Amino acid sequence: MVRTERDRRTTRDARPDTGPALPGAGLAPRPAGGHRRANGGSWAAVILIIVGFVLGCFALPTGSVVLWILTGAALVVGGAVGLVSRIMEQAY
Repeated sequence: MVRTERDRRTTRDARPDTGPALPGAGLAPRPAGGHRRANGGSWAAVILIIVGFVLGCFALPTGSVVLWILTGAALVVGGAVGLVSRIMEQAY
């Protein structure tokens, strides 16, 4: 059973393995555990954000402007990649 966009009551006539009709459209069906697997874009976003924070850890004590710029760039690009890859729709 799947919830539709207009009617919040459950309807029949849907495959049980597809999950909700609209949220996560275009993502793979949910496995038996109910959790969607992460895609490559999600991992790239996480790695970029972690790299940004590590660069920030070095930029703070050294006071390097170049490292601060790289920190900001890594965080902004990581956030953008996370939005494009729809990282929040892969959570429970």
